[in-house]
Amino acid sequence: MTMAFFTILLLSSNVFAADPILGKSKSQMCMSCHGENGIGVKKDIPNIAAQPALSIFYQLIQFRDGLRKGGNMEMFVKSLTNEDIKDIAAYFSQLPAPPAKSGGDVVKIALGEKIAQQNYCNSCHAEKFQGQQQAPRLAGQSAEYFIKQLKDLRSATRIDMDGTMGSAAKSLTDEEIEALAAYAETLK
Repeated sequence: MTMAFFTILLLSSNVFAADPILGKSKSQMCMSCHGENGIGVKKDIPNIAAQPALSIFYQLIQFRDGLRKGGNMEMFVKSLTNEDIKDIAAYFSQLPAPPAKSGGDVVKIALGEKIAQQNYCNSCHAEKFQGQQQAPRLAGQSAEYFIKQLKDLRSATRIDMDGTMGSAAKSLTDEEIEALAAYAETLK
């Protein structure tokens, strides 16, 4: 899928004209894994609280349309309409951000911050990894989930909308990915 497709989809269905109250009622099936507060119940399940609505919208569209696989998400979202997805995205996006993890390996965290700066991660994910527009929030994400997704992007097991992340991840070593994950976990 190209970015043009997603731009057309966005223009034809304004993701910001959504109802978070309806989204909460429509997202009951999501809560068994992502929790009512948008925090994954296990470390391999993403935290979706405070994700940009557009990011959630695109991810759910990709799962629904078979462009992304994982965690049986395709099964859960296959019957959702664009309106349902917009409302669900609005609900989770307005929840408080996941807590930052305190402590950790300070050397690894510092390396992760350095790698993030060198690779201009903030140009898409924002200065403190809080996400923006279609770029997901990485701040407060569990290291386990973060590492798996970045490795999958690097190996092209997972594709992204426009190839930007796949391209950015190709040169990262396992050590660098782990450092980025350690850094992201400490951000709020």
